[in-house]
Amino acid sequence: MNKTWWRWPLWVGELFTGSKSFVANPVIGSRRLNRCGLHVARVASAYGVMRARMAMLGWGVPREDRDQYQRLGYVKKENFLPPEAFAALVEEVTAARGEVRQCCQGDARTRRMLLAPEVLAEMPQTAALFRERRFRRLLRYCAGHLRMPICHVEKVLNGERNGAVDPQKHLHVDTFQPTMKFWLYLEDVSAINGSFIFVPGSHRPGKARLKWEFTMSQQARNHQNRYTSRGSFRVSPEQAASLGSAPPEAMEVPANTLLIANTFGVHARGQAEPGSSRLSIWGMSRTNPFNPLPGLGFEALNRLQYRVLQRMRQREDARAAAQGHQSSWHRVERSIAREE
Repeated sequence: MNKTWWRWPLWVGELFTGSKSFVANPVIGSRRLNRCGLHVARVASAYGVMRARMAMLGWGVPREDRDQYQRLGYVKKENFLPPEAFAALVEEVTAARGEVRQCCQGDARTRRMLLAPEVLAEMPQTAALFRERRFRRLLRYCAGHLRMPICHVEKVLNGERNGAVDPQKHLHVDTFQPTMKFWLYLEDVSAINGSFIFVPGSHRPGKARLKWEFTMSQQARNHQNRYTSRGSFRVSPEQAASLGSAPPEAMEVPANTLLIANTFGVHARGQAEPGSSRLSIWGMSRTNPFNPLPGLGFEALNRLQYRVLQRMRQREDARAAAQGHQSSWHRVERSIAREE
């Protein structure tokens, strides 16, 4: 008897969650089921549910922001904070102390400092940003959820390691469902330090996108690219041209720009000069794509998600140490903004 029979109910149940790996789940990865439209149905359903939730959260969000996000897949707002407030925020983040974790991919290192409640208690300027009503409403609308995203201070260091190309620099989609990420850039972003690249309009599951998703679902389980097989499809430049309404756009923006993107759309981290870096406040929201309700926005729930993440990371640290190596997001004794 197949020793994994007891896992099949779990695998079937994962169809109704954000699980995306074609390798880890043989139901999601079934070529036969995907030939019958399983993956495409999940994509279309997740998009429809997200649009319904966003409609519930549109109050208080300027029409031009809603229209831009729905049409292009991103919102870009320069000079987001008053100059004095932004200068104070940058000074505070530069001097901030907290647990810093690092992930190494290819020749890039990404460092993040979790903005957990106990950290924000020592960062009044950053805490004030997260209390700002305009900011909260816009993030919640783009996330389609009342719970605030998990936020970090993020520093990306380019060309810091010898190795393969950073996989984030390949055009890709994060998952099958709408997912919100944001950056409040604390310094200018250009081709020097790696601007965010996005294919406008590629977040909409039109005919071309659904046809591509169908084709990819037949190949993903046995795909040679491990990110694709895990549900984060890689996209060739030729494919990207057919999936959006315009060519890939490099977001070369000045400091104090807020960028919010739906990373179901085709995107990438731009090429950058070795030794360069960029600093931002970064956050992500990815919720159950099939829950038709926008959830609850209680601060207790916002705080709880940070505690859950911290415990997950501690377990990953312990598991990796038992195997004699570091976890993928491991702690480093560094300041988030300065090399010391």
